[in-house]
Amino acid sequence: MKKTVLFVVCLIAFSISAAAQGNKIEQTILQLEKDWIAALINVDTAALERIYSDSLTYTHSNSNTDTKAIYIANLKAGKTKYLSLTPGDVKVRVYGTTALYTSTTAIKLISNGQESSFSVKMLHVYAKEGKVWRMVAHQTTRLP
Repeated sequence: MKKTVLFVVCLIAFSISAAAQGNKIEQTILQLEKDWIAALINVDTAALERIYSDSLTYTHSNSNTDTKAIYIANLKAGKTKYLSLTPGDVKVRVYGTTALYTSTTAIKLISNGQESSFSVKMLHVYAKEGKVWRMVAHQTTRLP
């Protein structure tokens, strides 16, 4: 009986600890997303250098794909100027050292001199690199 009670207590403690750790990671990812949006709007390439993994795959809603270096260079060159990104229906799921962020995001931007507004389904994949979470993949799909 004592072993069963001890087992149940340990199982509950482990579950509570895992849930608390998962919540901490979710909050970290949500903060990274806020930092990412601010970096895009303010063209803060130093922040993007910290947020993006060197192995980043950045797939745009038109299916073009950039590396970290190409994406940041294009942003610096002013090819795209983000005016606002407004996420909704946000979900974060954590799988060990990988986290998935999904949202429906309204985007306003100027691209090649043309202002446009549209909404996308967004997927960001984060991986823990050492002690730091970094975005390793970005993919958007334009909504009708």
